[in-house]
Amino acid sequence: MKSAVLLTLGSIAFAVLWTGGMVWSSGTVDSTDVIILSVCGAFAGIAWYYAMRWVFQHIRLAPPCDPPANPGADR
Repeated sequence: MKSAVLLTLGSIAFAVLWTGGMVWSSGTVDSTDVIILSVCGAFAGIAWYYAMRWVFQHIRLAPPCDPPANPGADR
């Protein structure tokens, strides 16, 4: 699998687990709470994806986002 696919699956798993944990810890399961926490979980998953992508690029485990303009020019 490509690293982007694994990172996407990881961010989805993070969002689902975070949302489930927040719903479970809230005590009451009301439809309004579930909707609000689901939206917050989606934002948390997106933020986790971009944060982990930045970290992996910073420690050089993932390729940079933008390919070089002239790949053969630096030889």
